[in-house]
Amino acid sequence: MSARRLAIFTCSSVLDTIALPTKYKTGTSFANYTSHGHASCVTLDHNKPLVTLDYGTEVGGFPFFNVESLSGAVQIEAKYTETEAGLDAPFGDGPWTFSNGLSNTFRVETFNVTSTGRVESFFIQGGLRWQTLWLLTEGSVRICQAGIRSGNDRTPVDELPGFFESSNDLYNEIWALGPRTVQQACIAADTAPSTWEVTTDGVYLRGQQPAQSVIGASFANYTLTFHTKIVRGGTGWKVAAEVGGFGPYFVLTSEYPPGSSFANTNRTIVPPNTLTVGYGWNLVNQTSLTTGKINHYSLPFDIQEGHWYEISTTINATGYGVAVNGTDIFVAVNDLQIVSGTTGSSGSLTGGTWGFGPYQDQIALVKDVEVHAQNGTRLYRNPMTSSSVLEEFGVMAGNHSVCLDGAKRDRLVWSGDFVHTYRVIQSSTGRSDFVTGSLEYWLDRQAPDSSAYHGYFSMSPAMGQSAEYVTTYNAFGLLDYQLFFLNAFAGYYRNSADKGFVLKHWKQIKNGVEAVRSLIDEQSGLAVATDIGAFFSGPSNGTAVSAVLAHTLSEMANIATVVGETDVASTWARLADSIKDAIRDQLWNSHLGAYAADLSDRTEQSITGSAWAILSGVSNTTQAESSIAALSSLRLGIGYKTSTSVSNASTTDLAPFLSGFLLEAILQASRNSPSASHARATAISVLLDQLWAAMVTQDEYYTGGAWEYVYPDGRPGLDLYTSHAHPWAAAPTYVLTEYVLGIQATAAGFSEWAFRPAILDVNVSWARGRVPTPHGPIRASWQLGQNDTVQLRVCGPSHTTGIVSLPFAVESYTVHGEDRTAVGDQFEVTVSGGSCTNVHIVKK
Repeated sequence: MSARRLAIFTCSSVLDTIALPTKYKTGTSFANYTSHGHASCVTLDHNKPLVTLDYGTEVGGFPFFNVESLSGAVQIEAKYTETEAGLDAPFGDGPWTFSNGLSNTFRVETFNVTSTGRVESFFIQGGLRWQTLWLLTEGSVRICQAGIRSGNDRTPVDELPGFFESSNDLYNEIWALGPRTVQQACIAADTAPSTWEVTTDGVYLRGQQPAQSVIGASFANYTLTFHTKIVRGGTGWKVAAEVGGFGPYFVLTSEYPPGSSFANTNRTIVPPNTLTVGYGWNLVNQTSLTTGKINHYSLPFDIQEGHWYEISTTINATGYGVAVNGTDIFVAVNDLQIVSGTTGSSGSLTGGTWGFGPYQDQIALVKDVEVHAQNGTRLYRNPMTSSSVLEEFGVMAGNHSVCLDGAKRDRLVWSGDFVHTYRVIQSSTGRSDFVTGSLEYWLDRQAPDSSAYHGYFSMSPAMGQSAEYVTTYNAFGLLDYQLFFLNAFAGYYRNSADKGFVLKHWKQIKNGVEAVRSLIDEQSGLAVATDIGAFFSGPSNGTAVSAVLAHTLSEMANIATVVGETDVASTWARLADSIKDAIRDQLWNSHLGAYAADLSDRTEQSITGSAWAILSGVSNTTQAESSIAALSSLRLGIGYKTSTSVSNASTTDLAPFLSGFLLEAILQASRNSPSASHARATAISVLLDQLWAAMVTQDEYYTGGAWEYVYPDGRPGLDLYTSHAHPWAAAPTYVLTEYVLGIQATAAGFSEWAFRPAILDVNVSWARGRVPTPHGPIRASWQLGQNDTVQLRVCGPSHTTGIVSLPFAVESYTVHGEDRTAVGDQFEVTVSGGSCTNVHIVKK
């Protein structure tokens, strides 16, 4: 066993940054953590055993602390959380239970400190703002630096390639939510190592969500046998589990010898010398998820650390027979609590794969794994000493730059979320490596022709999973996520003009588009779910999903034109127009003043239906205005509920992901309108001044990132489970850039662009900023003046052409102080590449 594995520190990469707390407290009040560039020193002892650290905003990475002196060996518990309230929960705001995911499952971990120097966690901690260090034992320890070694970008938002600011300070903070979120939720290649270590003695496993073999996904009624050595606390395994991890979980604990055991070990959950069994994701789920019954089975002998044990687990219809060195224990199915309806449940108690992972703070070795059929035939053998186990068990080091659904929790690369994420990146950080890396992560995971999902792309592959086993992981169920992925692909080309990327992946993209054509219902002409999945953003035969499909086909027709397949482009464009006509003919409800949510109940309205009817071009100007006015029927607390059928409960989750589409739709209507609108102004204010404002005005919940869900009273939705740095909630960043600042590409790669701000319905009197392009930044500003005047200035990069315009009628205008004649009360000013243009207009 290597010395590095025995230690609790790792070597720092030259690419890493060190994030230090901004404040700390050991008593009742906070003090600044750094002074004159030096970190504060803290002594933990019997009188003051706890220090609370506040990082100010979201950060993730490898937690560490530097020990300057100590009285003797001590144990220190670290706890992590996004919101301060999580510090009062026994498990912080965790644990995270859906995947191993190349980060720490647990938000509480314990360190045995025996010498001075740097102590660092082996695992990445997902996004957090708050941390505590608690001295568990007698003695004292002096810590002179604590922080997070992070592979995430920490560039201040005003130094990013893209930037926005305006007269409205609240909106400036809301814009900043986006870049801060993607900085923490996007993980660069080679910054997330495997959570498993392979040795000549087998795999060395620290307490973590078990990782499952893909080989056994179709196995059933087998016997799993392996050898294990407990290094500290216990060892854990699964059988009859889904590859995602849902199933029975077995933990064998040691006798807890005084020399290596932790003082905070929860002996109620995992008593010594015990086989502990639960069913689900883990023994304990995160606070918002139901945790099933935990069963305990005593052993007639002590389980010693440092000794090898042979363990077998046999599956049958009535339960699981476990043998530890030949001593049998039967775990009856009737003794387990099977939580019904849990996401990920296969419904099978006898079929599924095996996995390994000790419980919190435990460490064990596992080797010589064998699986035998009921007739004794050996089905599988693995000594667990080859690096190939990392691919088999889905724990390979991250070698793609990818964007997760959130910074702290699931470690899944969700394609649907990316429809907002890539635009936030393009408007702020400019990190095209995250856009292409994420797109290729899904492109590598397209279902083969032999699959029922042929042409579809995996919607939520976990970090660490191999593309080789895309059909085994079987993550294709949200059909509109296929559409959002294709939209993101088209959007990347629109902003980058990267034709080589399009050509490289065109065959896959074409197959993906052909696959989603099956969603068009022959009778209604609208989008309907098939037997292989469902929609997230609205019901079948509905306005939202049908409009998204039409919009996607239009976007992909443009891509087909780029690669020269004009016949394909024409076919897809005709299909898009046909779907739009079907929506107009069947779903407009003049009494409602909006497009109906779906055909089954034409009196129901949804925010996604209204939004996508506008964004896809289904709505005419009158219908768009009417739909926006009709949003009042969806008003709930600080935002809009997703549809009129949703209850007006205090626990109803308001959805920033879906509200982001609505915000863009309203601003799009505003940008194209010649006059102001009370309905638009009201709706924009509800979304920005109330819904998204909640994320920046409440310090107790603030992380600097955008929240996954929000309750009607402004608290984070889903309680502690909610992600507080979730890119799918960050739409205001690109909406403010593209519509309020007003810069958008009108030809691929910004070779042509528009400067056309929406200024009539937004509580902003001036805005300025920059937008990154392949040719360099576009810098723009506008300001309202007295007597209905507007001053605009824009500087475009070389090899581009820009058009400056506004939708309303103008009395007169000047360019660089020279009078120009308005044509039909309108004006357009061309901006040549590499030059700046000043325009002064007087409204009519």
